[in-house]
This record gives sequence, structure tokens and C-alpha cells, in this order.
Amino acid sequence: MKELAKNAKTASKKLRALDHDTRKKVLNELAQELINRKEEIIQANELDLKYAQEINLNSAMTDRLKLDDAGIMGMVSGVRSIAEQEEVVGSFYKEFTQDNGLQIKRQRTPLGVILMIFESRPNVVVDCAALAIKSSNAIVLKGGKEAKHSNEKLGEIIQDTIKKYIPVESVQVLASDKREVVDELLEMDEFIDVVIPRGGERLINHVYKHAKMPVIAHFQGLCHMYLDESADVKKALKLVVNAKTQRTGVCNAIESLLIHKDLLPKVAKDLTALLLEKGTELRVDKAFMTESNQELKAATKEDWSTEYLENILSIKTVDSIDEAIEHIDMYGSNHTECIVSEDKKAQEKFMNSVDASCVVVNASTRFNDGGQLGLGAELGISTTKIHAYGPMGAEQMTTTRFVVVGDGQIRE
Repeated sequence: MKELAKNAKTASKKLRALDHDTRKKVLNELAQELINRKEEIIQANELDLKYAQEINLNSAMTDRLKLDDAGIMGMVSGVRSIAEQEEVVGSFYKEFTQDNGLQIKRQRTPLGVILMIFESRPNVVVDCAALAIKSSNAIVLKGGKEAKHSNEKLGEIIQDTIKKYIPVESVQVLASDKREVVDELLEMDEFIDVVIPRGGERLINHVYKHAKMPVIAHFQGLCHMYLDESADVKKALKLVVNAKTQRTGVCNAIESLLIHKDLLPKVAKDLTALLLEKGTELRVDKAFMTESNQELKAATKEDWSTEYLENILSIKTVDSIDEAIEHIDMYGSNHTECIVSEDKKAQEKFMNSVDASCVVVNASTRFNDGGQLGLGAELGISTTKIHAYGPMGAEQMTTTRFVVVGDGQIRE
């Protein structure tokens, strides 16, 4: 592991000098190679899906694991989008000249070596490799054993593509079934600059406890949608159904719905019918139960703090926007929070008061995604705040340094 980490550090130094044209060429060739070897990827993924069935992997994890034709083309699209993005590395901004003629500017520079630890989702291998190349970082990827064959095949395809242009150690995919290597790597802060865990609470806590380098966590997505008293009913119904059921096992799906008491009679029955039609299990408070005129499961305090990652939704009635904000402050995970409201003052109050990596107004929480927000793909959605907050694209994989250009100036 020490040799692997050391090689990644050496590769990261060589990547600093990579020019834009080469970077673009590597990424476009990778996109094409994914298409050329699509059948290999699907065959490897089928082995993982078979294993998932054998170990009774839950539906959310299995959904994340699957790579079909559409999923592979989604990866291809992401890589091509990243290739076309403006250059980040080496770019200058906030330039000014002092009275003495000294030029001061800030420049984007790579983080160095990134260790990425993730569960399920084999598409993470391609997304993160492409973003690492775009931002001139070396990356070491460690996935879970449930995606072993898919991860290793994608790693092979990436290294076969990049070896003509950059060191193969720029992107390294570790064997997915060797958990002990993670603890070794978490000790190697002399070679690894940052670690990004993306998965369940147990994984995140383990990394925080053992990592000697900085941690940027993609933690749980306990996301809320608040239906304000001024919400447009038709709009609200559509948004709730999409944010909960369009894809239930993802971190930007809502887990709790908050409804203003004055809106409740206008939406409860229709909302119940629509969600039950989608197979959603509802866990609700007394007020919602009464208005829905249905025998539904009663919500417990535990429901307010649960990220289901399944087709389950907890529903709570609130007396005011202030109560909604207080509830989110208590139970939210700094991921994605949404308000549905036609009142500009309410929208502004919600945006200014809620602490989340993405605040959404009158749209589905499912849009908090790197691809949807113009990043091409994402390394993860940071809920850590330092060094990034929200989806991490190529820009968030760089840091800022100062460049000072003079002509013999000295400080008096």
C-alpha cells in the first residue's frame, strides 16, 4: 500500500504539467472506450448483481449497483461533458495591481492525491476518474465488495486508455474485497492529501476516526420538503411525488415532508392517493392522518431522524415556517432542503435560515446532483463545509494559491 500511495503522489506531480488539449483527448478517448467495451462492463456487472441477489442486498443498494446500457451511456455523457468544460487548473481570478506595480492574483491548483472510499455505485469509478484527470489530481478508488467485478473492469478500461498519455498510477482502483487496505491508506498522510468517504454512517465514522489526512464527507441525505401555506397545490403535489418516488434509493430523495397546517386540508387526500399509488409507505402525524381520512402508519420520533433510502416518507404538520426551519435544524443532514411557496418573503427566509449544501425553491430535490448542476459529474456531495459544500466537480477538487508578480519591488 505504501508503494501504491507513493506512486500516486509521483503521478500527481506529473499531472500538474498536463495541458488542456491532452486532458481533453484523454477524456474523449475514455468515453469512446467505454462504448467500445460496453459488453464487458455489462458482463462484469451481471456477476455483481448475481452476488447481490445471493446476499440479499437491499433494493436501494441493488439499484445503485446496476449498470445497464442507459447507465453506461450516462457515464459516457458525463465524461464528455467534463472534457468540454472550461479549464480549471492554472486559471487565475481576482487579479489586481498594487500602487507599487505589484500584480496579485489567485490561481487554481490541484489538491494532489485523493483517496475515495465508496459503496455500491460502480459509476463512481468513471465519474471520479474523469474529474480527477480534469483537475490534475491523482486518485485512488476503493469500492465495496458488492461491486467488485464492475469496479475492477472499469479500472482496467481507464488504465488502458490513459497509459498512452499519463502515468497509469494517476487512477488506481483497489481490489474491492480487501477491506484491511483502507486502514493502511488512512495512515499515509505523507502521500495522500485528502480522503473522501461516500457511503453509510458506519463508513463515514470509521474514516473520521482513523484518517490522518483531512476528510471531506459525503454523509447521509436526510432531505426535507416544506409545503408553505402559500404553496401552489398542483405544483406541490407534483414535486412531492417526484422528490420521493422518481428514484427512492438516492441521497437527494426526500425522506420527510413538512406541511403548513393551513395548507394541509387542501393537499392531504390527493397527496395520500398519489403516493399510495406509487407504493410509498406513509408514516404520518395525527393531523395528516385525520385530513387524509385513511388508516396510515403513525410516525414516531425515530422517523424524523431516519434516512430510509426506500419508498417510505414521514409527514409532519407544522404551525409555521419557523417550526419547519426548527425541525430541519434538528433533524437535517446539511444535504438538500426544499421550500414550495409562492411567497417571496417566505422563500427568502427559508434560504437564509436553513443550513444545507443545496437549498431548492419550487423544484425537486433530485436536482442536487453534479450532472444536473453543470459539473458534468460529481465526486460526491460534500456535507462537511470545509473545503467544499455541495456537489464536488473539477473546481472543488482544486484549491487556491496566490501568485505575486513583480519587477524588483521590495517591502519598505
